Amino acid sequence: MLSFTWSAFDRGPVARVLDLAIMCQESQGTYALTDELGAFVRLIRSSDEAEWLCPVTAVTALLDLAAEHLSARPDAPLPEEFTAKLGRAAAGTDGPAYLRLLAETIRLVEREGVTDPGAAPGSAWESEVRFRALRGFHDNWLSDGEYPTPQEAIRAAIDSEHPFCGEFLAPVAAQAQYALVHVLESHDAQSPMARTMPWATAETLTVLLDTVNGHLRHDHTAS
Repeated sequence: MLSFTWSAFDRGPVARVLDLAIMCQESQGTYALTDELGAFVRLIRSSDEAEWLCPVTAVTALLDLAAEHLSARPDAPLPEEFTAKLGRAAAGTDGPAYLRLLAETIRLVEREGVTDPGAAPGSAWESEVRFRALRGFHDNWLSDGEYPTPQEAIRAAIDSEHPFCGEFLAPVAAQAQYALVHVLESHDAQSPMARTMPWATAETLTVLLDTVNGHLRHDHTAS
């Protein structure tokens, strides 16, 4: 029988943390668990909405609760996806003990302040989450070279949604501004932004922002 409480195991932060643990476990040393959990903490702390919905302390509490549940009822049915992920992440370690280790590692990362909420995303997964709207805009409108210039592509995107383009443009512009700050702060070709989104240059982001802001001022300002 399915249980609605299963979503605490195979959805949300517990599943996300296990995904990161698997990535590190199976990367043959390419990714470090402390670094990726630090990025996870940074992602939450950089968003007022995420902090309000699910602060880091709630994430660690869920991991501890999952460990307690497994310890108290080792034969209780659980989502297959969760048990499979836990097995891969723990790699032979006792499941409840590994969940507690993840919780304690996250607490340690947050307590020692090793993550800067304002730092640029350093991992591809973090970039995909933080710049989802901006990356989607690039993939749909800028990446295929259909239009002669980025400005023409951006105008075509705006025209495709106008007059109901405010909801579409707001997250794209907000993420572009955030990305532009980090691009201008770092001229290093090996910076996190350059590695994860090489197309997000200062020129492209500035054109995007200027075009979007110009459209909103010209076509959406109340008379």
